Amino acid sequence: MNKLFNIFTILILNSNFITSQDNEIGFLIGNTNYIGDVGPTTFIDPLHRKNSVSGETSAPTHVFGLMYRKNITNRFALKIGINSAKIESNDLWKNSPSYRKERGKSFENTIIEYYLGVDFNFFEFETSSNNVEFSPYVSTGFSLIRYNDLHYPIGIFNAQAYGKANTYALPISAGLKIKPNNFLVIGIEVSAKHSFTENLDGSSPRFEDSQLYSQSPFGSNLSQDWFVYSGLTLTYLFGNYECDCTR
Repeated sequence: MNKLFNIFTILILNSNFITSQDNEIGFLIGNTNYIGDVGPTTFIDPLHRKNSVSGETSAPTHVFGLMYRKNITNRFALKIGINSAKIESNDLWKNSPSYRKERGKSFENTIIEYYLGVDFNFFEFETSSNNVEFSPYVSTGFSLIRYNDLHYPIGIFNAQAYGKANTYALPISAGLKIKPNNFLVIGIEVSAKHSFTENLDGSSPRFEDSQLYSQSPFGSNLSQDWFVYSGLTLTYLFGNYECDCTR
């Protein structure tokens, strides 16, 4: 983790690297949802969740992140950043399979994500142009995530934390960005993260580590847990401004 922060600092401070108006620094803010062995299986669901029994709705869970992006060409950009997200789910929420509603489990978890990625712009995106620029884009990369290790004590339906754990994730993102002036880039993005764990929800605790009286693991072993961010990005362009006056 410290190595990732060192790389981030080097990219920002290295004057040889930052020689033109193709550097961005900013933030991501949005809502989250989870897909796994607890609750609904809707892939993109960032809004309120309704309890099918009580009729109550749960407030959305949020993500906030900081990012740096280096536009290598008009089509490709490299990025690095950190996100803090909360995820949760409940078997009693609307759109859960009927057998999950009968089971009645729920969980909350907090994820810290450190990532490296690459963006591909479908249209040429010229950061040094005086024109308004926009482009849809896709991105992928590699993430290290830290989360709460969960389990369900015998007789308890809400997952409990018993420690911390680290794993990796593969993000797959799609979005649309616009540069309204020479200094800002605004974007909307949906980013699905395929984690390499089945225990973001407490369905597969590590018994050899926890030494707890836990319920038996449950759910499918065919797919690991996913979590999804849906939100807005706002970044500031900086560097030596070099106008592309031919456009």
